[in-house]
Amino acid sequence: MKAKYWVKPRGVTRKSDELIRAFQDKLKELPKEPKLPPGMAIALMANLNFHGQDIDAEVFNRLNYSCGFETPDDPVVLGEAFKRISDGKVRIDQTTRTRIGGFVLQYNFLRGYRPRRGARKMDIALDEPFDRRRFNYAIKECDPEKFASRRYDRNLTVDFLFNRYPFAPYHFLWIPNRKKGRHNQCLRPKKDDAILKAAWSLVAEEGLGEGIRLCCNSNGAHASVNHLHLQGFFLTETWEPPIEDFIRKHDGTSGCLQCYFPGTGWISKSEGVEGLKGFIGQMNRRYHKRKDKNIAYHFCMTPKGIVCFPRKHQGDKGYFALLEKAAFTTGYAFFEMLGEIISPTMDVSLFDQERTLRQIENLYRVLSI
Repeated sequence: MKAKYWVKPRGVTRKSDELIRAFQDKLKELPKEPKLPPGMAIALMANLNFHGQDIDAEVFNRLNYSCGFETPDDPVVLGEAFKRISDGKVRIDQTTRTRIGGFVLQYNFLRGYRPRRGARKMDIALDEPFDRRRFNYAIKECDPEKFASRRYDRNLTVDFLFNRYPFAPYHFLWIPNRKKGRHNQCLRPKKDDAILKAAWSLVAEEGLGEGIRLCCNSNGAHASVNHLHLQGFFLTETWEPPIEDFIRKHDGTSGCLQCYFPGTGWISKSEGVEGLKGFIGQMNRRYHKRKDKNIAYHFCMTPKGIVCFPRKHQGDKGYFALLEKAAFTTGYAFFEMLGEIISPTMDVSLFDQERTLRQIENLYRVLSI
């Protein structure tokens, strides 16, 4: 891999450099390993592609197909990759970003083949129980995707894994007690105090620089895997989602954050994880009211504070009806809440931009609670 492809994060520090080097080094090592699970080829292909690189086609000769596919989508994705082999490389469309109004549409070819799992379930509960029979990050096939680990105390270890279908620079999964936790994607303020403090520590206290972000989709907010995980990435000097402009304009105090999504909240750095626990607790209480199951949420941790997005459940009839008509998106998860919409199946230049802008805005409006 050539160094020119690897852009530095905004406000790079020694600590952020160490984490990113671990990310890069693992991507260098993996193609050389024999008997990789087939899904690992997808992770390699997608991560290299997002960072402007093509994977060597011969990596497919070293996969361990006998271990089977993790999801029915894996052979489909690999089949698409085989069609695009040229001169010993897999030539996949590069990710592109296009401004539409105040938003960004990101054309991401491989993301279009991502398994939806729970991301489109209409009836998934905010506190859906963990089911070890379904895909989860504890399975051995996910082990090669780990590129770093942190131990916070004897009861809490966090693994960093590649996001198999990335849509942000150095996109990673942050998974507490991955092998033994069996924790569903439901956070509870008291029970998960140590986990939330560790997440906030990563962003605000561990010296990873101003570009680190750590975000969460609750169940019912297009979380695709019901195994507790947060999603991290880094801003760069040339890349940031639209929400960042609104954060810069905010005065830093807790309260409403004025932006394109009504009801967006801001938790100040001084309130930090205690304020976040209050937000999560409020969402959980609202959900458990007998007549208020139409609730879900996202949050995004930044070194300056935390953005909170209370929203309607992904099964909301009004939202789902609009979503079915919107060819440019498969759903508004945390990244869409940051103002950047993943467009997985078509070049965005094909869209009627005025009509698409209206659809983008209508989806935000309908999701607001």
